[in-house]
Amino acid sequence: MSDLTRRSLLRTTAILSCAPLAGALSGCARRIGEERGLAVGPAVDGNVVVPLAAAHELQQAGGAVVVRPDGDRGAYLVVFSGAGYFALSALCPHAGCELTWVAEDRQAECPCHGSRFAGDGALLNPPATVDLKSYPVDAPDADGNLVVHLFAGDGVFKNPTRGGSFSFAIADHAALQAVGGAISGRPDGFPSPLVISRVTAGTDGAALSAVSSVCSHLGCTLLPQPCAAGAGCPPIGKLLQCPCHGSQFDLGGKFLSGPAGTNLLRFAVAFDGVTATVSAAPLPGGG
Repeated sequence: MSDLTRRSLLRTTAILSCAPLAGALSGCARRIGEERGLAVGPAVDGNVVVPLAAAHELQQAGGAVVVRPDGDRGAYLVVFSGAGYFALSALCPHAGCELTWVAEDRQAECPCHGSRFAGDGALLNPPATVDLKSYPVDAPDADGNLVVHLFAGDGVFKNPTRGGSFSFAIADHAALQAVGGAISGRPDGFPSPLVISRVTAGTDGAALSAVSSVCSHLGCTLLPQPCAAGAGCPPIGKLLQCPCHGSQFDLGGKFLSGPAGTNLLRFAVAFDGVTATVSAAPLPGGG
Protein backbone atom coordinates (compact mmCIF):
# COMPACT_ATOMS: atom_id res chain seq x y z
CA MET A 1 0.00 0.00 0.00
CA SER A 2 2.94 2.33 0.49
CA ASP A 3 3.33 2.95 -3.23
CA LEU A 4 -0.19 4.35 -3.62
CA THR A 5 -0.57 8.08 -3.80
CA ARG A 6 -2.91 9.86 -1.42
CA ARG A 7 -5.26 10.49 -4.36
CA SER A 8 -5.24 6.78 -5.23
CA LEU A 9 -6.16 5.93 -1.65
CA LEU A 10 -9.04 8.37 -1.74
CA ARG A 11 -10.19 6.96 -5.05
CA THR A 12 -10.05 3.40 -3.74
CA THR A 13 -12.10 4.46 -0.74
CA ALA A 14 -14.65 6.05 -3.04
CA ILE A 15 -15.02 2.94 -5.16
CA LEU A 16 -15.20 0.56 -2.20
CA SER A 17 -17.77 2.76 -0.52
CA CYS A 18 -20.00 2.28 -3.56
CA ALA A 19 -19.65 -1.51 -3.75
CA PRO A 20 -22.49 -2.42 -1.34
CA LEU A 21 -24.79 -0.16 -3.32
CA ALA A 22 -24.36 -1.75 -6.72
CA GLY A 23 -27.15 -0.61 -9.01
CA ALA A 24 -28.16 2.26 -6.75
CA LEU A 25 -26.78 5.31 -8.51
CA SER A 26 -27.98 7.83 -5.97
CA GLY A 27 -26.48 6.00 -2.98
CA CYS A 28 -22.82 6.59 -3.77
CA ALA A 29 -21.33 9.67 -2.13
CA ARG A 30 -18.51 11.61 -3.72
CA ARG A 31 -15.14 11.11 -1.98
CA ILE A 32 -12.88 12.95 -4.40
CA GLY A 33 -12.67 16.72 -4.53
CA GLU A 34 -14.40 18.42 -7.45
CA GLU A 35 -12.61 20.61 -9.96
CA ARG A 36 -13.34 24.30 -9.64
CA GLY A 37 -16.12 25.50 -11.90
CA LEU A 38 -15.43 28.48 -14.16
CA ALA A 39 -18.29 30.41 -15.76
CA VAL A 40 -17.39 31.88 -19.16
CA GLY A 41 -19.23 33.63 -21.98
CA PRO A 42 -21.48 31.74 -24.40
CA ALA A 43 -20.07 29.75 -27.28
CA VAL A 44 -19.82 31.78 -30.49
CA ASP A 45 -19.76 29.80 -33.73
CA GLY A 46 -19.05 26.71 -31.66
CA ASN A 47 -16.04 28.23 -29.88
CA VAL A 48 -15.68 28.86 -26.14
CA VAL A 49 -13.12 31.41 -24.89
CA VAL A 50 -11.39 30.61 -21.59
CA PRO A 51 -9.29 33.48 -20.14
CA LEU A 52 -6.21 32.07 -18.43
CA ALA A 53 -6.22 35.07 -16.09
CA ALA A 54 -9.39 33.62 -14.55
CA ALA A 55 -8.08 30.04 -14.43
CA HIS A 56 -4.88 29.92 -12.41
CA GLU A 57 -5.12 26.11 -12.36
CA LEU A 58 -4.40 26.05 -16.09
CA GLN A 59 -1.07 27.79 -15.57
CA GLN A 60 0.54 24.74 -13.98
CA ALA A 61 1.03 21.22 -15.34
CA GLY A 62 -1.75 18.87 -14.31
CA GLY A 63 -4.15 21.69 -13.51
CA ALA A 64 -7.78 21.50 -14.58
CA VAL A 65 -11.04 23.43 -14.35
CA VAL A 66 -14.63 22.65 -15.33
CA VAL A 67 -15.73 25.32 -17.79
CA ARG A 68 -19.41 26.21 -17.97
CA PRO A 69 -20.34 28.47 -20.91
CA ASP A 70 -23.31 30.76 -20.45
CA GLY A 71 -26.47 29.27 -21.98
CA ASP A 72 -24.92 25.82 -22.42
CA ARG A 73 -26.22 22.89 -20.40
CA GLY A 74 -22.92 21.12 -20.90
CA ALA A 75 -19.70 21.37 -18.91
CA TYR A 76 -16.16 20.87 -20.17
CA LEU A 77 -13.10 19.62 -18.30
CA VAL A 78 -10.17 21.71 -19.55
CA VAL A 79 -6.71 20.39 -18.64
CA PHE A 80 -3.13 21.67 -18.99
CA SER A 81 -0.88 18.63 -19.45
CA GLY A 82 2.33 20.65 -19.25
CA ALA A 83 2.87 20.21 -22.99
CA GLY A 84 -0.47 21.58 -24.15
CA TYR A 85 -4.18 21.94 -23.45
CA PHE A 86 -7.10 19.64 -24.12
CA ALA A 87 -10.75 19.39 -23.17
CA LEU A 88 -13.19 16.58 -22.44
CA SER A 89 -16.87 16.44 -21.60
CA ALA A 90 -17.03 16.95 -17.84
CA LEU A 91 -20.09 14.72 -17.43
CA CYS A 92 -19.65 10.98 -17.07
CA PRO A 93 -21.70 9.11 -19.70
CA HIS A 94 -22.67 6.50 -17.09
CA ALA A 95 -24.91 8.58 -14.83
CA GLY A 96 -24.01 12.20 -15.48
CA CYS A 97 -21.73 12.81 -12.49
CA GLU A 98 -19.15 15.55 -12.92
CA LEU A 99 -15.64 14.24 -13.57
CA THR A 100 -12.41 15.22 -11.89
CA TRP A 101 -8.89 15.18 -13.34
CA VAL A 102 -6.33 12.96 -11.55
CA ALA A 103 -3.01 14.52 -12.49
CA GLU A 104 -0.92 11.66 -11.05
CA ASP A 105 -2.61 9.16 -13.35
CA ARG A 106 -3.30 11.53 -16.24
CA GLN A 107 -6.88 10.35 -16.26
CA ALA A 108 -10.36 11.76 -15.82
CA GLU A 109 -12.30 9.97 -13.13
CA CYS A 110 -15.89 9.78 -11.95
CA PRO A 111 -15.99 10.30 -8.18
CA CYS A 112 -19.44 8.69 -8.00
CA HIS A 113 -18.88 5.23 -9.46
CA GLY A 114 -15.22 4.96 -10.47
CA SER A 115 -15.32 5.16 -14.28
CA ARG A 116 -11.99 6.36 -15.69
CA PHE A 117 -11.00 7.86 -19.03
CA ALA A 118 -7.71 8.65 -20.78
CA GLY A 119 -6.77 12.16 -21.83
CA ASP A 120 -8.18 11.53 -25.32
CA GLY A 121 -11.52 10.46 -23.83
CA ALA A 122 -11.00 6.71 -24.29
CA LEU A 123 -12.82 4.60 -21.69
CA LEU A 124 -10.42 2.85 -19.32
CA ASN A 125 -12.66 1.52 -16.56
CA PRO A 126 -16.42 0.81 -16.16
CA PRO A 127 -19.23 1.15 -15.25
CA ALA A 128 -19.33 3.67 -18.12
CA THR A 129 -19.53 1.88 -21.46
CA VAL A 130 -18.64 4.61 -23.96
CA ASP A 131 -15.82 7.09 -24.45
CA LEU A 132 -15.96 10.74 -23.47
CA LYS A 133 -16.27 13.40 -26.13
CA SER A 134 -13.02 15.30 -26.62
CA TYR A 135 -12.55 18.83 -27.97
CA PRO A 136 -9.54 20.55 -29.55
CA VAL A 137 -8.10 23.53 -27.66
CA ASP A 138 -5.97 26.26 -29.27
CA ALA A 139 -2.81 27.42 -27.54
CA PRO A 140 -3.19 30.73 -25.69
CA ASP A 141 -3.55 33.72 -27.99
CA ALA A 142 -1.85 37.09 -27.55
CA ASP A 143 -4.46 38.08 -24.97
CA GLY A 144 -3.93 34.94 -22.89
CA ASN A 145 -7.16 33.23 -23.95
CA LEU A 146 -7.70 29.58 -24.77
CA VAL A 147 -10.29 28.64 -27.39
CA VAL A 148 -12.16 25.35 -26.99
CA HIS A 149 -13.68 24.12 -30.26
CA LEU A 150 -16.95 22.36 -29.42
CA PHE A 151 -17.76 21.58 -33.07
CA ALA A 152 -14.54 20.65 -34.82
CA GLY A 153 -14.80 20.25 -38.58
CA ASP A 154 -13.67 17.28 -40.65
CA GLY A 155 -11.99 19.20 -43.50
CA VAL A 156 -14.66 18.65 -46.16
CA PHE A 157 -15.48 22.37 -46.14
CA LYS A 158 -12.62 24.86 -46.22
CA ASN A 159 -14.39 27.74 -44.52
CA PRO A 160 -15.35 27.77 -40.82
CA THR A 161 -18.63 28.99 -39.40
CA ARG A 162 -18.59 32.76 -38.95
CA GLY A 163 -21.38 34.95 -37.67
CA GLY A 164 -23.82 32.05 -37.52
CA SER A 165 -23.28 30.62 -41.03
CA PHE A 166 -20.66 29.17 -43.34
CA SER A 167 -20.14 29.53 -47.09
CA PHE A 168 -18.59 27.45 -49.82
CA ALA A 169 -18.07 27.73 -53.56
CA ILE A 170 -20.15 25.24 -55.53
CA ALA A 171 -17.13 24.77 -57.83
CA ASP A 172 -15.22 23.20 -54.93
CA HIS A 173 -17.60 20.21 -54.84
CA ALA A 174 -18.09 18.41 -58.15
CA ALA A 175 -20.89 16.24 -56.75
CA LEU A 176 -23.09 19.32 -56.34
CA GLN A 177 -22.85 20.30 -59.99
CA ALA A 178 -25.55 17.76 -60.95
CA VAL A 179 -29.06 17.19 -59.59
CA GLY A 180 -29.02 14.30 -57.13
CA GLY A 181 -25.42 14.90 -56.09
CA ALA A 182 -24.65 15.02 -52.38
CA ILE A 183 -21.70 15.57 -50.05
CA SER A 184 -21.31 14.82 -46.35
CA GLY A 185 -19.14 16.81 -43.96
CA ARG A 186 -18.94 19.17 -41.03
CA PRO A 187 -17.59 22.72 -41.15
CA ASP A 188 -15.63 24.03 -38.17
CA GLY A 189 -18.05 25.54 -35.66
CA PHE A 190 -21.24 24.07 -37.16
CA PRO A 191 -23.60 22.40 -34.64
CA SER A 192 -24.20 19.26 -36.71
CA PRO A 193 -22.56 17.17 -39.42
CA LEU A 194 -24.39 17.76 -42.70
CA VAL A 195 -25.55 16.24 -45.94
CA ILE A 196 -25.77 18.93 -48.61
CA SER A 197 -27.60 17.88 -51.77
CA ARG A 198 -28.39 19.36 -55.18
CA VAL A 199 -32.15 18.97 -55.54
CA THR A 200 -32.81 21.16 -58.60
CA ALA A 201 -30.75 22.65 -61.42
CA GLY A 202 -31.70 26.17 -60.37
CA THR A 203 -29.43 28.91 -59.06
CA ASP A 204 -31.34 29.95 -55.96
CA GLY A 205 -31.65 28.64 -52.43
CA ALA A 206 -34.20 26.00 -53.47
CA ALA A 207 -31.53 24.26 -55.56
CA LEU A 208 -29.66 23.01 -52.50
CA SER A 209 -30.73 21.19 -49.37
CA ALA A 210 -28.76 21.10 -46.09
CA VAL A 211 -29.85 18.60 -43.43
CA SER A 212 -28.26 16.97 -40.40
CA SER A 213 -26.63 13.65 -41.23
CA VAL A 214 -27.51 12.37 -37.73
CA CYS A 215 -30.45 9.97 -37.89
CA SER A 216 -33.34 11.13 -35.70
CA HIS A 217 -33.80 7.56 -34.44
CA LEU A 218 -30.60 6.66 -32.55
CA GLY A 219 -27.99 9.01 -33.98
CA CYS A 220 -26.31 6.86 -36.63
CA THR A 221 -24.73 8.68 -39.57
CA LEU A 222 -26.92 8.75 -42.66
CA LEU A 223 -25.60 7.91 -46.11
CA PRO A 224 -26.88 9.15 -49.49
CA GLN A 225 -28.11 6.17 -51.51
CA PRO A 226 -29.53 5.80 -55.03
CA CYS A 227 -32.92 4.14 -55.25
CA ALA A 228 -35.03 2.64 -58.03
CA ALA A 229 -37.97 4.66 -59.27
CA GLY A 230 -41.21 3.57 -57.68
CA ALA A 231 -42.93 3.39 -54.32
CA GLY A 232 -40.79 4.76 -51.51
CA CYS A 233 -38.18 6.32 -53.81
CA PRO A 234 -38.28 10.12 -54.31
CA PRO A 235 -38.54 11.30 -57.93
CA ILE A 236 -34.95 12.50 -57.76
CA GLY A 237 -33.82 8.85 -57.49
CA LYS A 238 -31.80 9.25 -54.31
CA LEU A 239 -32.50 9.22 -50.57
CA LEU A 240 -30.72 9.25 -47.22
CA GLN A 241 -30.57 5.92 -45.42
CA CYS A 242 -29.52 4.86 -41.93
CA PRO A 243 -27.05 1.96 -42.17
CA CYS A 244 -27.87 0.90 -38.59
CA HIS A 245 -31.64 0.44 -38.56
CA GLY A 246 -32.86 1.23 -42.07
CA SER A 247 -34.69 4.53 -41.60
CA GLN A 248 -35.02 6.49 -44.83
CA PHE A 249 -35.42 10.21 -45.58
CA ASP A 250 -35.61 12.26 -48.75
CA LEU A 251 -32.76 14.68 -49.51
CA GLY A 252 -34.73 17.49 -47.87
CA GLY A 253 -34.79 15.61 -44.55
CA LYS A 254 -38.42 14.42 -44.71
CA PHE A 255 -38.98 11.08 -42.97
CA LEU A 256 -40.01 8.32 -45.39
CA SER A 257 -39.82 4.98 -43.58
CA GLY A 258 -38.24 3.00 -40.76
CA PRO A 259 -38.13 3.37 -36.97
CA ALA A 260 -37.06 7.06 -36.88
CA GLY A 261 -40.56 8.51 -37.24
CA THR A 262 -39.44 12.16 -37.38
CA ASN A 263 -37.80 14.48 -39.89
CA LEU A 264 -34.15 15.49 -39.84
CA LEU A 265 -32.92 18.89 -38.72
CA ARG A 266 -32.89 21.25 -41.71
CA PHE A 267 -30.79 24.37 -42.28
CA ALA A 268 -31.56 27.31 -44.56
CA VAL A 269 -29.41 27.70 -47.67
CA ALA A 270 -28.86 30.86 -49.72
CA PHE A 271 -27.39 30.28 -53.20
CA ASP A 272 -26.56 32.59 -56.09
CA GLY A 273 -25.33 29.95 -58.52
CA VAL A 274 -21.73 30.37 -57.38
CA THR A 275 -21.61 30.49 -53.58
CA ALA A 276 -23.82 28.72 -51.06
CA THR A 277 -24.30 30.02 -47.50
CA VAL A 278 -25.76 27.71 -44.85
CA SER A 279 -27.25 29.06 -41.62
CA ALA A 280 -26.25 27.31 -38.38
CA ALA A 281 -29.74 27.86 -36.92
CA PRO A 282 -32.06 24.87 -37.60
CA LEU A 283 -35.27 25.61 -39.46
CA PRO A 284 -38.56 25.01 -37.64
CA GLY A 285 -40.33 21.75 -38.33
CA GLY A 286 -37.27 19.50 -38.39
CA GLY A 287 -36.33 16.73 -35.97
